[in-house]
Amino acid sequence: MNYKLQSFFNIVAFLTLLTVHIPSSGYAAVEPVRLTLETAVARALRYNRNLISDTLDLDNSRLNMEAAQNTFDIKVNPLSSINYTSNPEEEQSIWRVGGLISKKFTSGVILNLEPSIEKETDEYGAGVGFSLAIPLIRGLGKDINLDSVYASEYALASSDRTLHQKKVNTILNTVTTVYTLIREQHLVSLYTEQLKHLKVHLKSAIVKEKSGIAKSMDIYRAEIRIKDIQESLSLARERVAEIADRLKDIVALPLDSPIYVEAPQEYTLITMKREQAVKIALKQRIESFQSKADIAEAMRREKIARHNTLPELKLVSTYTRRGRSSDFGDVLFFDEDRWSIGLTSSTDLARSEEKTAWAKSRLAVKRENLKFESSQQNIIREVRTVLNSLEKSEERIALRREQLIQATGKQRLAHIKFQYNEADNFDLIESQTQVERARVNLMSDEINYIINGYRLRAVMGTLLAYSPETKP
Repeated sequence: MNYKLQSFFNIVAFLTLLTVHIPSSGYAAVEPVRLTLETAVARALRYNRNLISDTLDLDNSRLNMEAAQNTFDIKVNPLSSINYTSNPEEEQSIWRVGGLISKKFTSGVILNLEPSIEKETDEYGAGVGFSLAIPLIRGLGKDINLDSVYASEYALASSDRTLHQKKVNTILNTVTTVYTLIREQHLVSLYTEQLKHLKVHLKSAIVKEKSGIAKSMDIYRAEIRIKDIQESLSLARERVAEIADRLKDIVALPLDSPIYVEAPQEYTLITMKREQAVKIALKQRIESFQSKADIAEAMRREKIARHNTLPELKLVSTYTRRGRSSDFGDVLFFDEDRWSIGLTSSTDLARSEEKTAWAKSRLAVKRENLKFESSQQNIIREVRTVLNSLEKSEERIALRREQLIQATGKQRLAHIKFQYNEADNFDLIESQTQVERARVNLMSDEINYIINGYRLRAVMGTLLAYSPETKP
């Protein structure tokens, strides 16, 4: 069943003309920016400065991943050197031009090709060198060599999830601010109407006091109530200006720009069971995705740390084909062959640091599992808290409706008695205050119920669909 905010019916026409900004006299009125709830959310997602900054962080993570992937591209490095020495016995000049072409494979194998041409005094030389380095124990395998790539992919996915969570928070913040602003604007309208009626009542009391029908105390009561309403109206206007500026900051509008906001004021009572809400939240919440990814990354890092405890042993093979001649034209007729093959190792026999790192990585896995359990419990607790708030709000709304009916009846009775001089204005003013309080309370509870409906979607992970950019 749908319910409209009952306290809104008498002030909709007035609110359509209400804007947050009042232009200075002597200047043309500026057309206010109309913000519906949908346009405010869309604008916040597109122009919010904090989200733009977080998007730049995501782009930075993407560049880091590309840099890690570039490690396995073919690298071409030019090499050159020129030296000149002089002494009393001889002068000597040496120059060398060449390059280094290298390629690292995901298996850990490194292949180098190094062509060069050189001149030393009156002799020329040229050659082509090949080298191959193959890790035999540590460093062999795709998982260990793609460590930086996998780590950067994890960082990118984490940045993407962080951005998504901040988008959800921005949507929820926008919705809360819009409805809070609407509530305060309605309070301004309500207090304005109350002030108008009280001033009419004050004039009537003054006339009756001069006629001897009313007492001076009736005038004092009306004046005191007018002062109270004026103070409440002033505070409400201050809150309107403050909340409007907050909303402008969220949607990236100039602070001096007038705005007019509107949002649906209807709601449907939520009847979802707790078990169903919790099940959806545990499946859809971005924290669940992140916690699982953290565990997977910690286990991957533990596997890398365990691999690093192995001794390092490489097979290095080189082959060079060279030629030397005093005639530059003959230098390319290679007539020298050089080759070598050997085993190299630079491993600490105890490998204490590596073993300590492995032990720490195992602790990190346990820590991430504990964080996952805590995250699951936090999600369940948040869902239960919001559902409890919705249930309490529903009860309060029903109570506020009854209070408004009772206060309205009391006001009518007090008004009739006052008209026939059977009572002074004390009962009338008190009943009007009770009606006003009941309307404000009902409006606040109904708006809180609407906001809590969005909060429930947020804690369930359904407020904004998540489509991962990449998977770690």
